[in-house]
Amino acid sequence: MKKIYFMAFLCAVLSGLASCSLDDTKRQQMIAGYFTVIGSYPNYKLVSDDGLIVYPSASSIADYGNHKRVYFEVSFYEDDVTTTNNISVIRNAEVEKGTYLIETPFISKEEADKAGITQEDSIFAISNLDNCWLANGYLNAIFKAEFSVDGLNAISPNANLCVTSTADNAVTFTMLYNRHTKKGTTYDLGAFGYSFDISKLNIPGNDSVAVTFETEGVKSNTIKVSRSAFNYAQ
Repeated sequence: MKKIYFMAFLCAVLSGLASCSLDDTKRQQMIAGYFTVIGSYPNYKLVSDDGLIVYPSASSIADYGNHKRVYFEVSFYEDDVTTTNNISVIRNAEVEKGTYLIETPFISKEEADKAGITQEDSIFAISNLDNCWLANGYLNAIFKAEFSVDGLNAISPNANLCVTSTADNAVTFTMLYNRHTKKGTTYDLGAFGYSFDISKLNIPGNDSVAVTFETEGVKSNTIKVSRSAFNYAQ
């Protein structure tokens, strides 16, 4: 399976779920979206960022290893869909196509300073932020940026999510993008997807949270989200 470090996401830049019929005579359907993988082989469960629950066949998901954050195209039959308390569940599904997001935990400003990744010459701007959202205990960022190319080899970039401030019902995240400059390298534009684990972040207060996301190259953005978005999918 090809990894996504230096390939475009194709349709994966689209958030949410899309549905289309594969074969009307068999009532087969397909959905596509971002999921969190719960469990391990052979007992997998996929929880979409919209709350849909999918039970895929073990063989169709095995190639994705231990990755927890994925973008999947999933096929299923209408007869395998049930809805209870406004939660839809799909059983006996098959993963047709997919890719994973690069998963990493958030770090504190002190940790970022100690690691030297907050130095001005270590941070590079991204060219475009296609999407940024919180779900299932992850802050997700789909963006375009330059990355290093050494001959025929692409050098994996780093993107760190730094918690720069917290207050009552508010938090500011700063994504620090480093493309690994190296003498003699060239640069190319690529599309990247990161999921930052924020489930262990403690934010004062008990109301919805105002989340500000900042990174070099794009205008900062603040959205309000439910505290449930900071919790792992179960």
